Parts: sequence; C-alpha cells; structure tokens
Amino acid sequence: MQTHASQNNGRQRFIETLAESDLFQQYQRAFHTLTSLPLTLRAQGDLEHIESMTTEKSISGVVETFVPVRVGKNPVALLQTGGVRLEPANAQTFAPLAHALLEDDRNADEVRSARVHFHQIPVMEPARYEAATSLLSSFALQLGECAHRMLFAHATHEPDAVRNAKIYIHAHLAEPMTLEAVAKAVNVSPFHFCKIFKRSTGLTFTDFVNRARVEKAKRMLMRPAARITEVAYDVGFQSLSHFNRSFRRIANESPTEYRGRMKDGHELAHA
Repeated sequence: MQTHASQNNGRQRFIETLAESDLFQQYQRAFHTLTSLPLTLRAQGDLEHIESMTTEKSISGVVETFVPVRVGKNPVALLQTGGVRLEPANAQTFAPLAHALLEDDRNADEVRSARVHFHQIPVMEPARYEAATSLLSSFALQLGECAHRMLFAHATHEPDAVRNAKIYIHAHLAEPMTLEAVAKAVNVSPFHFCKIFKRSTGLTFTDFVNRARVEKAKRMLMRPAARITEVAYDVGFQSLSHFNRSFRRIANESPTEYRGRMKDGHELAHA
C-alpha cells in the first residue's frame, strides 16, 4: 500500500516529467517571448483549493495567476504566471506595503529597500495581462491531454504482467474484452491480475480499458470525416450511449463538445 509520502513523491516526479516535455518547454518559451511573463508548472500543494483560473493580488499590488491542469475532472498541477502590477507605482500605491512593514517592526532601511524593489516591479496593461491568462486557459487543456497520455505510458517499475496487459489491451481495444481473458493472455490468475493491476495503475481493469478507449477516440475525433457513432464502435464500445457516458465521465465533456473545442483551438492557432 502506498504511503502519503510516496504518493506525493510520485506526483512530484510526474509533474517534473510533464514540465520537461517538449510541449511545455516550447510553450513556456513562446509565452515568455510574447508576454515577457514567467511561466512555471507546479504541484498544487497548499493551493489545492484552486479549482479554476485564479488571480491573487498581494499587498504590494503584485498579481499572480494560477490555472489548474486537469486529467479528466481531476486537477494534477498548476500553471503559474504573474509577478507584475497592473497599475503604475507611486507613493500612494506603496503606502499599504510601507504600513504593513512598519506594523511588522521593520526599520527605515528595510522600508527604503522595499520601496526600491517596489518601483522595479514591471507593470503590465490589464487588458494585455488578461489576454495572456486567456492563452494559459487554452494551454492548460492541451497540457492536460498530454498528461493523460503520459499516465498511460508504460512505467519501468511495473510488473511484467501489468506491462504486457497494457500492450494487450491497446492492441485489442476494438474487441470485447474481459478481465479473465486478459489475465489468461498474460499467464496470471484473474484474482492476482486484478490485485496487481489496480496497485500498479491506480485504476480498475474496467476503468483503465474505458479510459484507453476514450483516449483512442479523441485521436479519431480529430479526423473531420469520422462519424461519432463509428468512432464509438471502432474503439470497442458496444453502444453509443455507453460511449457518450464514459467519454463525459472521463473527459468532462461530450464527444461533440471535445471535437468542437479542438477544432476551434486549431483554427485559432492558425488564424
């Protein structure tokens, strides 16, 4: 059984891997070039209360914005940017910070040093900052898709039976599939397979198969000529209603909504 510490370590390693991905690295550079703003990817930590894009303002007027990155409905990380003020610096805007420093028993030299730093903080037009954070909202969706794919990558620490089962599942998604059949294919008992699969992946066999099918369906839905009904059956769902329910539960939107959002994002990127 995983301890809380090992789960946190695993989550941190996952976020570090996501931050090192080509997708994030390229976007981070482009975002900074366009906006001059920093962009980092971090664990939620003490900001786990953040469920949607949130902008926080410090007593010195410095704003920071956090955008959750989700896999399905679950936030797995936060995009963070900011470190700017949205109004010019002057004596009046520095006054609340000076008062807070004096209340904290800071001396005159420390207040003067804070004033110098205060006037060095860059200022950005509110409309420009709002446009920058809107870009992050769109990118968070794309990064969530990347995170979802990474979760299905073959982990080196997995038992051979689990790794081979994943390969078998992905190769036979379009076919009816039972836990017993997959366990037999990897030469373990159904009881043992059920136990080690859940321990290794964090998902039940059925949930993993449904998620793998939805992931494949997402790729197929990118083809304009593909009909949703055909996609549903081609990835192994036995009814359109089951496909729609599973897709919405896993992706937090319907297949039609997903296709429309990806089409809009593609058109915006090439506008």
